[in-house]
Amino acid sequence: MSTYSIENSKDSILRPNSEFERRIILQYYLDNDIKINEIERGILNECHVSEHESIGIIGCLLDDKSLLNSLRLVIGANNRSNFKLSTLSNSLLDSEILKKAVSYYFEENKYDSLNRNEQIIRREFNIVY
Repeated sequence: MSTYSIENSKDSILRPNSEFERRIILQYYLDNDIKINEIERGILNECHVSEHESIGIIGCLLDDKSLLNSLRLVIGANNRSNFKLSTLSNSLLDSEILKKAVSYYFEENKYDSLNRNEQIIRREFNIVY
């Protein structure tokens, strides 16, 4: 088993000050086209990272059609230093879901009514969009 495992590195993935370790693991999954399992999906959904590249990679790994994930994918699509991340994020984006996500997170709900992860992703989305 690889040492680059989301499931076996839960503490590193979730620890606020582990940007380097987290990004190494996430990038390994992205570079090797590794599909995540349900445990890893849960860990990634708990992750409160504010670093753009990691947010984008998480969006690609989750590869779901949720409103929040659409915002993650936009952040990933706007990454200029990671071509694979940018390309994959763009390919996974759905413009209709993105419209709904923007409406939900920026028009229908106030910042204070969002959970911590939603607040972080909304804030970082504002920087790149």
